[in-house]
Amino acid sequence: MVAKAARGRQLTSRISTTDREAGFTLLEVTAVMLIIALVASLVVTLAPGTGRAQLKALALETAALLRRERFDAILTGHVRQVSIDAEQRALVGDGRDSVLIPRDVVLDVLGVDEPWSGRASVLRFEPDGASTGTVLTLSRQEAKYEVRVNWYTGIVTVIAH
Repeated sequence: MVAKAARGRQLTSRISTTDREAGFTLLEVTAVMLIIALVASLVVTLAPGTGRAQLKALALETAALLRRERFDAILTGHVRQVSIDAEQRALVGDGRDSVLIPRDVVLDVLGVDEPWSGRASVLRFEPDGASTGTVLTLSRQEAKYEVRVNWYTGIVTVIAH
């Protein structure tokens, strides 16, 4: 009887040893999933192109440039202009602030004025805060944002489409 009990213990011992060696632990599976998630997040963030969030940030940065130029026109009492530098793909203000437009973003301008310093003038702010008015449309694939400047009040708004 003692011999049978010893054999039974040996079998149980062998089975549990092979079970431990045969599968993966929860910790190993979790570690592999974590590594896959990290690699996937790096791939997404390093993918070229302007995403919807980046396009929105670009529209807000453009609006900030226009608001600064309007504010400076009111403070200084002098006309301030914002123009497009086609070579650099940038919007440039009189204060030398600029916003670079990425290559994959389409910029449509409604209300381009006369050439100014070798660049096409987009907008002019008067000392009273009024402007020549314009609509700048920044788009990429299905995402589109409009930066509108009211000609009468000079107020700048951003609209998502």
